[in-house]
Amino acid sequence: MSEIFSPSGDIMTIHSRQSFSCPACGHGIGEAASVDHVKEAITAPAHRIIFEALSRKVGSSVRRDMLLNRIYGDRPDGGPEHADTILKVQVSQLRRKIEPYGWTISVSKGGSGQLAQWRLIPTTKSA
Repeated sequence: MSEIFSPSGDIMTIHSRQSFSCPACGHGIGEAASVDHVKEAITAPAHRIIFEALSRKVGSSVRRDMLLNRIYGDRPDGGPEHADTILKVQVSQLRRKIEPYGWTISVSKGGSGQLAQWRLIPTTKSA
């Protein structure tokens, strides 16, 4: 059990940490609060969609177009005109939300724009 500060400065208690492995090589990549625990703290619908997509396979890259489709795919107009910019802002906001739980979202190789990819990874290295 450990205590961390939320983005608003409140003390939060993390009851358990889990170890996570690289999906490619199987080596430990770090420890963080359980995905389910973090998911409970995410209330914004778009943030929840992004987190669920990234947490399906911790450490694996998720492409920008897949996230846009999950967020806006049901809309007849395909989403707002500046959906890419909005997605970047949402990923940034989500990153700040999950960092107190021992998680971050990193930009993966592949570039930006159409080729942008993100990965969910623990911020604390495995012992």
